[in-house]
Amino acid sequence: MTRLPIILLSVGLIHTALSASVAVSRPADFKTNCYLAVNGGCECKVVEGNDETTRFYSDLDPCRMSVELQTAENKKKLNAEIQQKFGAFKENCFPKPSGGCKCNVDEGQGEIVREFSEDSDCKKSLESQTADNKKKLNEEIKEKFGGFKENCFPKPSGGCKCNEKDAEGNEVVATYDDAAKCEASARVKREERPSQNVRDPVREKAQANYQLVINELKDKFKGLKEGCFPRPKGCLCTIGKTPEGRDITERRMKDVDCKCKEGERGPGCPAA
Repeated sequence: MTRLPIILLSVGLIHTALSASVAVSRPADFKTNCYLAVNGGCECKVVEGNDETTRFYSDLDPCRMSVELQTAENKKKLNAEIQQKFGAFKENCFPKPSGGCKCNVDEGQGEIVREFSEDSDCKKSLESQTADNKKKLNEEIKEKFGGFKENCFPKPSGGCKCNEKDAEGNEVVATYDDAAKCEASARVKREERPSQNVRDPVREKAQANYQLVINELKDKFKGLKEGCFPRPKGCLCTIGKTPEGRDITERRMKDVDCKCKEGERGPGCPAA
């Protein structure tokens, strides 16, 4: 009788261990925040607002990296491996399969090959390696995040965060799963782009006045006879030319004389 509880306890522990191992396993082509689910499919941890939630998918495709991202990751791993093996070598220096290394050296009369028994003779100094690593890191940061808006930052799990202002002008942190939402428009300079998160009464009033002017101009030009142009009152029409080629104009004070009537055909109203 005492063996049964022990067996059940052992089975339970094994099941728990297997479940835990399956839950945390992540295939190489999965996103960094996605894992295989215990009961099949996959799950991804995402941030919505200030809360982290887990999304479940019956299909594995939503959890996989895009082909472009996989290619970039593979390239990154290969570059890291090359860097680890040969990155510390000086320019034009290479390891020898049999050990040691060789360098192509220009001594003023063309390049010659020098061989060394120790790799240290072909490698850069520690200071030079540090400077190169810092330069590469800065280039990688600029390539990945140089197009971000001001006050926007990438998230390690993907997506990005931005420090923004709400309608009342309070500082808030907005979280986005899509990093493209944090990128600045290439067509508009950052300093020229008005904030869309804070109401600007002055800008809104200016836009409203501008629209009124546009509507008024459209109304003034609507239905004008050919060669007629609106004036504060009435219009000015070109009715012919002098022998010297100068325009002959006529001032008309009434809108009825400036615009084509519905169905009117004749000089100045060919399409009415």
